[in-house]
Amino acid sequence: MMLVYIWSRRNPYIRMNFFGLLNFQAPYLPWVLLAFSVIFGNAIIVDAMGIAIGHIYYFLEDVFPNQHNGYRLLKTPSFIKYILEPHNIEDPNYEPLPEDRPGGYAWGQQPQGPGGEEN
Repeated sequence: MMLVYIWSRRNPYIRMNFFGLLNFQAPYLPWVLLAFSVIFGNAIIVDAMGIAIGHIYYFLEDVFPNQHNGYRLLKTPSFIKYILEPHNIEDPNYEPLPEDRPGGYAWGQQPQGPGGEEN
């Protein structure tokens, strides 16, 4: 539910349709899911906790840093960045595919005719 809450807050203008019965905008999705949990007799503590934790994360990551004198409180630890970020190890034998190589028109140069002579 936390991820649903964060997604719904970051996409406020997306229209949702739930089982063809309800039409609403994305920020109401966690509350609609919570209501259906109540209707179906499921425990709501997990959903409510997900909404609460999602709101805290959304506030600390998206709202507070944009406030006057705000800053990011949640930062990724450097050892996780080291493990997950790609390291720039270049392969000396690497040749890009033809579609990845720059090419095409020789901008700013004299056009060449057949055989390489200039026109």
